[in-house]
Amino acid sequence: MHEISIIIPLYNKKQSIESTVRSVLGQTFTDFELLLIDDGSTDGSDRICDELASEDRRIVTFHTDNHGVSAARNLGLSKATGRYISFIDADDRIDETFLKKLHDALITTDAGMAVCGYYEIRKGKKYIHNIKNYGSNDAVYELVRQDQLCILWNKLFVREKIRHLFDESISTCEDSIFCIRYFIDNDPEIAYVNETLYGYIAGECGLSSTFQKRSFDGINKLLRINLKLSGHAKDERMRHLTLHHVCRVYYYGIYTYIFENMSKGPMTADKLAVIEDVISDAKYQKILRCIMRYPLKDRVAEKTSIGEYLYAIFSCFKMKRTIYVFSKVKRCLEPLKSR
Repeated sequence: MHEISIIIPLYNKKQSIESTVRSVLGQTFTDFELLLIDDGSTDGSDRICDELASEDRRIVTFHTDNHGVSAARNLGLSKATGRYISFIDADDRIDETFLKKLHDALITTDAGMAVCGYYEIRKGKKYIHNIKNYGSNDAVYELVRQDQLCILWNKLFVREKIRHLFDESISTCEDSIFCIRYFIDNDPEIAYVNETLYGYIAGECGLSSTFQKRSFDGINKLLRINLKLSGHAKDERMRHLTLHHVCRVYYYGIYTYIFENMSKGPMTADKLAVIEDVISDAKYQKILRCIMRYPLKDRVAEKTSIGEYLYAIFSCFKMKRTIYVFSKVKRCLEPLKSR
């Protein structure tokens, strides 16, 4: 039995899995097992995993048919023996002190979850995400405000406190839903490690240009559980601010994962029909109204951007073609803004 079990699910990660594993093997904390869950790879990733396992007996490889990332993580949980669980993506990197500092934070504070800062590599640029204190004195709002529960991989969990597995019926937001369920189940103290110890390498968005219903299902499930989470905030003001952020997360999910990704390629009747279904949905219209009514004078509240307002206005008037064109123009302007 090991102190920490690290679970890495992978599918066709031939170009990155060895580097990710090497960053784990280089940890200053050594009492861990590394579970590589090969989810039916066809590019030779399976052979790389077996070769790595032959080099270090702490590595255990499992090969399955392709059932998706949630099924792979659930298999890892069923095989894990450690007191603590860490989930790492198969193309990311961790600092050599990642495990030690998160483990020490859990032990010294007797917390139920440890969280650290992370950096993100996106389109060749590096973005630092530190843990901030906005002065709200409300743990739930701070977690939601910083999207800490939307991220799976910069954390260390207590295995015996995991009461919900990953939802295998959806293809989007399953990691965020897992984190929020963990928090609601345990209402744990959070041990913050105010250092950037995890490196997230962003790839292309998960959705193809064709709308996937299961992706929208995941976004809807995330909204429902976030609404439940917002009720755990301390008082009415904090619940209001938490609810506002939850609505913004849902809204971002809609236009980032659906509107903007659907703008790839030519305009089609099918794409316009999907946009019509989304913006005509009563729940989406309710979200828009919440976003447009944010507390203007509250220094803690997030301010709605001009781009969000434009999407909201177009959605309110159900201008599906305008939303599509605006999404496409925005994608075309992104490379120009980065110059």
